[in-house]
Amino acid sequence: MRIRILSVIVAGACWLNVANSAEPSTKPPAEPSAEPWAIATVWSTDQSQVLYRELHFADSPDRDLTTRIEYRRDNDELFAEKTIDYSVSVTAPAISQIDYRNEARIVTRHPNPEPGPVVELEVRPHDSDEVQTDTFDYEEGLIIDAGFDPFVRQNWGRLVDGRRVTTEFLVPARMDTVRISISKTDNADCNFPAQNMHCFVIKPAGLLRVVSWFVDPIHIAYDSDSRRLLMFEGISNFRDDAGEPRNALIHFEYL
Repeated sequence: MRIRILSVIVAGACWLNVANSAEPSTKPPAEPSAEPWAIATVWSTDQSQVLYRELHFADSPDRDLTTRIEYRRDNDELFAEKTIDYSVSVTAPAISQIDYRNEARIVTRHPNPEPGPVVELEVRPHDSDEVQTDTFDYEEGLIIDAGFDPFVRQNWGRLVDGRRVTTEFLVPARMDTVRISISKTDNADCNFPAQNMHCFVIKPAGLLRVVSWFVDPIHIAYDSDSRRLLMFEGISNFRDDAGEPRNALIHFEYL
């Protein structure tokens, strides 16, 4: 079941702390400020077409936390960007994402320098000029966007041992949260050419909202030794040029 969300992880899988509600600039920067530490190739699920690539930048690559992502077409045209700030919460980072094709925007904020009591969400949909805002109760373990990656690593022992882990996941497209479960599954379920890995599946934790929030499971694969994200298969961070949601297979390479 793929959670229908406008932004991922990843790595993506893949997630600047925004201190006010000022609209991000609609003009993409000319050049990146540093070399990427990882590159993700985003394929159609049958791997017949490369949809786009993600260039992941990190303030401290040794922490395995991406702090900025450039989304580029195969001709290297920049069509979207995301910044991620983990300073308040690693699993529920503050993010600022903009799609330059249609000005769609997602921003999350922590109004306080410490986690809680709420998280603020601001969304401008791809098909509307109306900006939607809301607040959500912060709970330990809440996942926002790329926060799923450190969440998996925080719960590595339990997941590898075959235990199921549940938590709340913020879904900006629905202006709400949904309870999910993450559990280990067979490596054959993950479309990645590696043997030394663990494959996990993300599903709804209960029966409520299944029809409206989920379509297919999300599968994520991690290297068994480095615990780095190798693969994500699920709903893409971005809609296609016609504004329709699409599924994607994402493979990650670390430089």
